[in-house]
Amino acid sequence: MLARLLLPLCLLGPLAIPCLAQSDNGAAPAANPPAPSTSPTANSAPPAPKKVWTNDDLPTAKSSADKRNQNARPASGQTADPATIERIRKNLEKLQSQLDDVNKKLKSLKDFMEGESVSTGSRDLDKGLNRVPVDQQVVQLQEKKKTLEAELSDLWDEARKKGIDPGQLR
Repeated sequence: MLARLLLPLCLLGPLAIPCLAQSDNGAAPAANPPAPSTSPTANSAPPAPKKVWTNDDLPTAKSSADKRNQNARPASGQTADPATIERIRKNLEKLQSQLDDVNKKLKSLKDFMEGESVSTGSRDLDKGLNRVPVDQQVVQLQEKKKTLEAELSDLWDEARKKGIDPGQLR
């Protein structure tokens, strides 16, 4: 509602200024407009200086992030049960080993694309012929890497929310 009222004023406001400058009898505006007064009484009070924050002011400053972080932390006496810690640890190890394999394959494919030798001198009998082009394999592996990293991050967040210290997961 307010926007409907202000829109015509904003559009017609610049048109009204030249009309106000003309006199009622249609004469041309004065050639020399009056000079603005520079007397100290004509000026309003000077604007208040801005607050300069120092390190001494930081402990007294409260932010909304402090409240948000307090809600994410469990109570100080609350600890996670050992079964949860073990489950998260196993999942982290599994995902980390998968991520390491993906990184190794990515490095091998990138070396191959650059023309470097990637053979190790042994045959991989468990691996067959792959007919997918190398650049598409790289894209697939990068997508898999992103999903694995996201799952790892989610597990770490879950552990943090349940009050598990990172040292307990190593």
